Amino acid sequence: MRYREQQNYLVGSRLWGAAAAALVLISAAACLWTLPWTRLWVAIEFALATIALAVSIYYSPDYLHLTVTPDKPLRWEIKIRWRIIGAALVLGGLSVSSLADALVLGASIAWLLMSNLLARRFGKDLSPLYFSARDLAMCAVLLFAGKLSLLVAAAVVAAFAHLSVVIAKRSPILWGIFNSSFGCFVLLGGQLRNGYDTWFLAAGGVLVVASAMATAALVRRAQRQNARNASEAMRELMDFTGYPKERIVQLWATSNQELARNWTAEAPPEEDPESMAQWYRDNSELYLFAISAYNLEYKRIRSNLKVLSYAKGACLDYGAGNGEVLLEVARRGQPAAYYDVEGATMNFARRRAAEQGLALQFFHAKQDLIAAASRTGGFDTVFSFDVLEHLPDLQGELAFLASLLKPGGLLVFDVPAGATKAHPMHLNHHLDVCSFLTGKGLKDERSLRQRLPFRKEEKYFFRAPAVAPGSDATSLTGNQTRTSPTHRAG
Repeated sequence: MRYREQQNYLVGSRLWGAAAAALVLISAAACLWTLPWTRLWVAIEFALATIALAVSIYYSPDYLHLTVTPDKPLRWEIKIRWRIIGAALVLGGLSVSSLADALVLGASIAWLLMSNLLARRFGKDLSPLYFSARDLAMCAVLLFAGKLSLLVAAAVVAAFAHLSVVIAKRSPILWGIFNSSFGCFVLLGGQLRNGYDTWFLAAGGVLVVASAMATAALVRRAQRQNARNASEAMRELMDFTGYPKERIVQLWATSNQELARNWTAEAPPEEDPESMAQWYRDNSELYLFAISAYNLEYKRIRSNLKVLSYAKGACLDYGAGNGEVLLEVARRGQPAAYYDVEGATMNFARRRAAEQGLALQFFHAKQDLIAAASRTGGFDTVFSFDVLEHLPDLQGELAFLASLLKPGGLLVFDVPAGATKAHPMHLNHHLDVCSFLTGKGLKDERSLRQRLPFRKEEKYFFRAPAVAPGSDATSLTGNQTRTSPTHRAG
């Protein structure tokens, strides 16, 4: 993956997303201007809904789109709608003034709940049509029953049109036209039932059309970029494995689940590092595909771009997997060292480096890595992502990584996560990594924003002291584990 190209996409997406969000907010302001007689609480509900809609539209390119995992769009839609149900319950509850209002709110929430619970039965390919039909039907019934204000209806129809277009796999522009047309038809019917206002109909129609078509344009942009990224990844994997396209698509979708099943079935003991290392070697090909799919996700691309901004001087990636970050480091002319278990991921990284004419050093034994660090005085930057949660001796691994730094070098790593149903191979560590590393003389270089307690910040940044604590490269490591890491997809 060419990260300069990804950076250009990111910058362009921010500009186009901001323009689309501004268009929606201007349309919303026009709706408010045409109905000066509306109640204050209705105006507040409308404003909150359209602001949330504008924010979601702004971030539409970030869904890129929505990766290469086939069930991701439907899972995303269902997850977003749980939040919408919660917001509708809170805002609707605040505006209830009678038993009839409470019954209408309860029925609407029940309809949305049922829509979410039944969504998987209709399959991922029909999900845009399924959600659009149910959403517009609900809005139409509430409007014709006089239980939904025209102003709020315009925001709700626009929001539902946006959400449906986001998960449209094919022809988002045509799907945007379809959604905006039927959305405007629902608003027209509500106008005829509740009192016709030409100016509001025009403003509400513009809001719905702007929401659907702006989303469609952003989705199309994200689809094109994702197609380019996936095509390059597909070509590399087909050349390396000899697998057909269909097999690679299948492994992209199922490798994480297979890894979880394999770990549960074999359950290598934590107290036997060699057995754990062997399990990762045996399952390296599955990780090859899991990592490949993970690297195509927008969040991962953005994370890697951020990581690359910290890559200074000679860089080591500990648990480098497919070599995604290091290839870009080497492409920029910096010394790059790869460390991981032997297996498919390392062989794939070697092939990629050779094909691109990039100079990478490859290591799979700690002794060799220590010797290389001793010869050069250490590394300026050491990365370790999605790795430490898989290794039993977290304290030993952190100390080992710190010992490989040059004086003033930077250690960047993920905070280890505990075991989950999707990732049972994650180990449960209970080490205060900040206290441990600062106790070794390293300086915590997270910004104030990164340290905020409510932020889900996964990466830590620690700077080695300007004067090395000792000349022996193993002086900090204590009792090192023999388990080698492998770069994980989550």
